[in-house]
Amino acid sequence: MNKDEEIEHLKSQIEFLSKNYVTGLEGRHRFMQRLRRRFATGDKFYLVMHDVDGLHEVNRVHGYAAGDSLLREVANDLKMCQEPCCAYHIGGDEFYVLYSDEPRNIICQNTTSAEVASDEHESVDSMLDAVDKLVSEKKLKTKRRRRDDI
Repeated sequence: MNKDEEIEHLKSQIEFLSKNYVTGLEGRHRFMQRLRRRFATGDKFYLVMHDVDGLHEVNRVHGYAAGDSLLREVANDLKMCQEPCCAYHIGGDEFYVLYSDEPRNIICQNTTSAEVASDEHESVDSMLDAVDKLVSEKKLKTKRRRRDDI
């Protein structure tokens, strides 16, 4: 293998390793790189978190193949967002999407979602904490409603 072929091979390996093997979406490292870069520009953008509902239960009851199928469904839905290549699967049941403009429709089947705007936060960590807290609160409200319906 000559030097150019070796470089191309290494580039393809890096590309392969940067993606989640189940969903094909870029992972946590690329997400954090892009999020920090966008925040540093000072331009307003939006961060949406999607947390898959019931993934652990699907895995437990129906097996990991069914759980992987659910993750792929969510990933495919998120690939259809306003901006191509903006969805990330950072692990487990968590997905993030970055938008330049205010998201028109953040609802994705089988997920609980929330959004935050960059201009409302002083840091990337603050954005991540805020969107995580919003999703957690929504999930808790949903659980309470379900329990009350019984």
